[in-house]
Amino acid sequence: MNDHNLILLRGVSGSGKSTIAELFVDAVIMSTDEYFMVDGVYIFDSSKLSEYHKANQERVGRVMADVVRNLNPKCTIVVHNTFTAEWEMQPYYKLAKEYLFAVHTLIAENRHQSNSIHDVPQSTIDAQRERFEVTL
Repeated sequence: MNDHNLILLRGVSGSGKSTIAELFVDAVIMSTDEYFMVDGVYIFDSSKLSEYHKANQERVGRVMADVVRNLNPKCTIVVHNTFTAEWEMQPYYKLAKEYLFAVHTLIAENRHQSNSIHDVPQSTIDAQRERFEVTL
């Protein structure tokens, strides 16, 4: 049994990913959205999206390397991003394979009809729903 776990928490904006991630009390929780926070205010800049996704992936890799290097007996990392397409998760799959983390994906469905805490426009959420891929 693998004691190192990577949980990729997926869902459209407003589905509750951030709230669900916080339920993993002993986990290391990360999200690309953190990079858009400026003095406690979420400021989305689409021109930074690729850069910030890469930075988050690198940060996850550093945490995994530290866990393996320090022989941490157990670690769970939760990454909560929209992950609407399979290719968006691939860098994390690659890291998990490299550092021997088991990967689990969870989808937040937004059955509670919550609004986005980042004021994402409904048209953007609708576009996320349209492109959302699920592999069973």
